[in-house]
Amino acid sequence: MAEEQRRHPRKSLQVDFRAKNASGAGQLLFEGVDLSAGGSFLRSELLLEDGEALVVEFRVPGVPRLMKAQARVAWVRRFPRDGEPAGMGIEFLSMSEEDRSILESYLETVGGGW
Repeated sequence: MAEEQRRHPRKSLQVDFRAKNASGAGQLLFEGVDLSAGGSFLRSELLLEDGEALVVEFRVPGVPRLMKAQARVAWVRRFPRDGEPAGMGIEFLSMSEEDRSILESYLETVGGGW
């Protein structure tokens, strides 16, 4: 994804995600390799469709609260190259004000951004 398309700076950190489709059926586990207030990149060989709606839950390191967001698959990297992993970028569409505030505060305290 082109850097100019990003509205939120990313932080390079590992976060485990639990995802369900929008109806709440099924459950998949993914490893997030970066995180921003706007979404995450999920490293995975199992790829969902671009635009697919999800409900995701995750915990950020050191924060006991389980965060929850409505999300969508924003883009998919099906054929990785140059050492980049296969996976997909997800965009957080909505989350509670409390979760968003906690996430934004956490992201301000950690390094590793780009």
